[in-house]
Amino acid sequence: MIKSYFRNIPSKFHYFFSFLIFQLLFSIVFAQSINFKYGEFDLTNSFEDFLNEESVEPSLNQENYYKIIRFFSIPNSEIRKELESKGIDFLDYISQNSYTVSIPNNFLKSNLYGYNITHVQDIPKILRCDPAIFESPIPQWADKGDKIKLEIILMKNYELNFFKNYLDLLGSTIIDINSSANIVRCEFPKNKLEELSEIQFINFISFISAPGEPEDTGGRSLHRSNSINTELSNGRKYDASGVSVCVNDDGFVGPHIDFKGRTEQSTVVNDLNGDHGDMVAGILGGAGNLNPKYEGMAKGAKIHVRQYSSSLPNSVQLNNDSNVMIFSSSYGNSCNAGYTSLCYQIDREIVLNPSLIQVFSCGNSGNSNCGYGAGSGWGNITGGHKQAKNVIATANLNYDGTLVSSSSRGPASDGRIKPDIAAHGNGQMSTDPNNIYNAGSGTSAAAPGISGVLAQLYQAYRELNSGLDPESGLLKACLLNTAQDYGNTGPDFSYGWGIVNALKAVKVLEENRYQDSLIDNGDLHTINFNIPEGTKEARIMLYWMDPERSPSSSISLLNDLDLKISNNNGDFYPWVLNPTPNSSLLSLPATTGEDHLNNMEQVTIFDPTSGNYTAEISGFNIPVGPQKYYILYEFISDEIIVTYPMGGEGLIPHRAEFIQWDTYGTQGYFNVEYSVNNGVSWSTIGNQVNGSSRIKQWPIPNSVSGEVLVRVSRDGISGQSSDVFSIIDFPKNIKINNVCECEFSISWNAVPFAAEYEISVLGEKYMDSIGSTTETSYNIPIDNPSDEVWFSVRAITENGTKGVRAVAEFYDGSGVSNCSLNSNFYTNKSQLCTDLPVNLYDQTVGCPTNWQWSFLPNTVTYLENTNSNSPNPIVSFENDGLYLVSLTTQNTNSTSTIEKNDFYNVVSADLLMEATEISEDFSALNFPPENWKVLNSGQNFSWKDTTIFTQESSQNRVAFFNNNLDGYFDKLITQPIYLDNELSNPYLSFDVSYSSISDSIEDALLVEVSQDCGSTFTDTIYFKSGKFLSTDIQNNYTNSSYNTFRNESVSLKKFLGKRINISFLINSDGGNNIYIDNVNLSNRSLVDFNPLVFEIFPNPSSGIFNLYFEDFSIENFDLSIVDISGKLILDKDYSFSKDSPRAVSLNLLNLSQGIYLLKVKANEKSIVKRLVINE
Repeated sequence: MIKSYFRNIPSKFHYFFSFLIFQLLFSIVFAQSINFKYGEFDLTNSFEDFLNEESVEPSLNQENYYKIIRFFSIPNSEIRKELESKGIDFLDYISQNSYTVSIPNNFLKSNLYGYNITHVQDIPKILRCDPAIFESPIPQWADKGDKIKLEIILMKNYELNFFKNYLDLLGSTIIDINSSANIVRCEFPKNKLEELSEIQFINFISFISAPGEPEDTGGRSLHRSNSINTELSNGRKYDASGVSVCVNDDGFVGPHIDFKGRTEQSTVVNDLNGDHGDMVAGILGGAGNLNPKYEGMAKGAKIHVRQYSSSLPNSVQLNNDSNVMIFSSSYGNSCNAGYTSLCYQIDREIVLNPSLIQVFSCGNSGNSNCGYGAGSGWGNITGGHKQAKNVIATANLNYDGTLVSSSSRGPASDGRIKPDIAAHGNGQMSTDPNNIYNAGSGTSAAAPGISGVLAQLYQAYRELNSGLDPESGLLKACLLNTAQDYGNTGPDFSYGWGIVNALKAVKVLEENRYQDSLIDNGDLHTINFNIPEGTKEARIMLYWMDPERSPSSSISLLNDLDLKISNNNGDFYPWVLNPTPNSSLLSLPATTGEDHLNNMEQVTIFDPTSGNYTAEISGFNIPVGPQKYYILYEFISDEIIVTYPMGGEGLIPHRAEFIQWDTYGTQGYFNVEYSVNNGVSWSTIGNQVNGSSRIKQWPIPNSVSGEVLVRVSRDGISGQSSDVFSIIDFPKNIKINNVCECEFSISWNAVPFAAEYEISVLGEKYMDSIGSTTETSYNIPIDNPSDEVWFSVRAITENGTKGVRAVAEFYDGSGVSNCSLNSNFYTNKSQLCTDLPVNLYDQTVGCPTNWQWSFLPNTVTYLENTNSNSPNPIVSFENDGLYLVSLTTQNTNSTSTIEKNDFYNVVSADLLMEATEISEDFSALNFPPENWKVLNSGQNFSWKDTTIFTQESSQNRVAFFNNNLDGYFDKLITQPIYLDNELSNPYLSFDVSYSSISDSIEDALLVEVSQDCGSTFTDTIYFKSGKFLSTDIQNNYTNSSYNTFRNESVSLKKFLGKRINISFLINSDGGNNIYIDNVNLSNRSLVDFNPLVFEIFPNPSSGIFNLYFEDFSIENFDLSIVDISGKLILDKDYSFSKDSPRAVSLNLLNLSQGIYLLKVKANEKSIVKRLVINE
């Protein structure tokens, strides 16, 4: 008996279904009900009846006939293989142990004995047809007058060409053929629809999918995409290089320099109507060439651009021919369409081509009622293709991770979890045609974020696995199992499994926290694993790429696997959601139990006991096996990982950025801080950040530095940026001054406190660095003045950390303009020693062809095969003194000469050999002292001398820095010194006085050493700032008393036998004056030398202590702490990088109040100090 839910069928088709009902009623024998999407039908033809049937004449070149076979129980793979060897071809699983099969015309039926077959029956036509094709009215997109647009799925083993011939005979128009899934899309005569439904080799008939509609950088950091393609020299560099992706959208992308050299658009070259695809492509893989702020997820990916078609044609061909792995589509075509023919096609394509994946937007119908049964707001995923099992449908988020109200929600029509995952889309800036940017919106902007992250993971997997391609199911599972849980605990129908986290996903691949295996029906696999100590949440996910299932099935899941986790404390089951069409039930948090709907199951264990666990994977119902599965592990601790800024970034003063981090739990409050001196001191950004937050807005201070860090702390646990980043402005007013035959000259406004500038031009794909300069102008070489050039400039801080690159400027190739010969040059050293080489660099504007250098006095030697006519000669000077340098250049039209007086200050080696000591008290009236000099970046405020009370309680002259200009670097440089090898233990000592007027101000004093006559200072031997530098606990604004001076001493032993200059460098933070006096170089006995001298501040403390080492020769040391009973509390090795402050911060908030002993040991020496922890 048929129990059908067909309604509103036009009267002209009533006889058709009446005949079906009569036919099935007439043949009821041992009825067995079979559920399908549109109702139920009964199997009435027993196995015995089948044996007695007469053979049916084949039609349309059929070599087989098609039946439903029902078994008493699901046959395992061995039984199926045995039957297949006899000629039975298993095509699709229906339900209740029943399959559609193909049987050869000459098959001996008795070969089926002994396989527990209960029924063999013709496939009812009602199972092959979507009832909507017989309803009225026909949707406008499918109605073509006397024809109807259909999707026809043929049986998997039927030859397509035979059916094409049949369609031609009927006058059908073929629209598209998908050979992978055996699907034909065509315009079919309406009056032949009944005939079509009678054909045995037809699997399913439905309307063609509705035409697609578009569904409209904070994204990179929210998705943690920035964390796996970092600016750090030793960081991850997964930018999707070598990975090919496809954007199915509205035609040609660009023109835009963000895609240069990385697109393939041959099929859409003349399709210039839309800009939706530009937005999608930019978020996925824009390079940020024009503006680095708007870089996409996967800047290294090759982007294939196609016009979107609702049938998603040729995906397999592109995968096979062009190695395209990821297909991104941000189009919707109907709401809550269910598991359609297109879902069947996509799932089959992915199972047969497992490296391929389709990524979709989930839709913008979040407030719509699409017939799921729960009213508005639920079950409104747009487009049947998004409900496929092996794809990813993406929800839409705001910049802070909150869900956009219009984002479509699940469940899928059969109750499965949709969307799969969530990403930032709303308001995300991206590319527009003609080299501009615009804000994207909707899930259209969210889906390419996921596609880009997937492309990064593809590259990571290849690099970790000798170039092999991953199965897309593994990468999808990585994303789902590591997603940041948002919304309700566990999965839900709004966020899916949560917000994508690329960093956590790639760590699963890097740490091999996954396994795979094959399982058959009824099998039970057990896998033992260990949950590490300190784990706060353990996630174990089972995922399998489920084969396609007939669109007529009521449940789309084909192979049903189950997961259970056990240990000595009990059993743990997967998350399950209630898909009942009721808004209250759909919004409930997930519970745990058995899941028989989804092809992924996740067990979450909160606060697990560390130790051994067992995962049980059971083949609950696997009609088409064996089934490959993946099991993945994610262990979350309360460690805090700062994911943005991580290090190497360039931030702009007075702009707002969003600090982002990962950790566990929602308790308490976070304290968010920043440091501009590599962690020596910290300033608060916010100390009441809610424990559930993972993001904090930060108005960037106007504190220029290349040693910036961010730190996030909670309950005694902290994490900080992996390395320093910069705060410095970008160059402004970049302009072209002139254009000559071989170059054009650009200039820009000086960036405060920039040490130099990097110039870049657009290369084959990216903005490539072509040089640097300390000036505010640069000559960019060109091959032809009619060539177009994109160029940009960025500032670099004193320690080499780069600022953000300015928005690229454009030279339009308009030709020679304002070109005049203007000689100029620069050098890499202005002060040097006799007989040492120095480089001269021509900077002449106007494309010179001849050069003539001259010097006064002319005691110069040319080196390395250069001469006076070389453009960039290398020279050395024979005598000490000041040198004039002259350069005359010529081109075909003119001559230009420039002279620079006192350009070089050359110091004689004899002078250096004589100066072995310093004893300077600044009592002389001249300043700076003889053979000393001041290098001043502040112009109006710098090192000067003044009268003050000194250490000897009398008025005397001292050197002081008048300090109220933020960010200036000023040097007071000593005379040249030669440290004779006969000195056993040379030391530099000096008195310093400074009052810290605010904890947030970090004025710094650095002592640096030059070994090239003062040209460069590359060795830092002393660094103190802020409260560490302060000598006055009263915080006076001026230092006028001798008791505010402190004597400092630094070893110079490492420079024995070297010629050096010493620099007192002020790094001003706009705070207080700094005074120094009594600068002395002396030799000490070796017994005095202990480089382990250090300070502890504050002490006593509530648990946070800072250690500062006096001597920069300390590179590695061991630190241990014991309590008063002698119990070891901490034993840890530390190391310092070159020239970094010798400072360590200890977090001992977890220790009880009391007295502890701290021991530092290095180089066979040790020092013990007392620590006091109070309230």
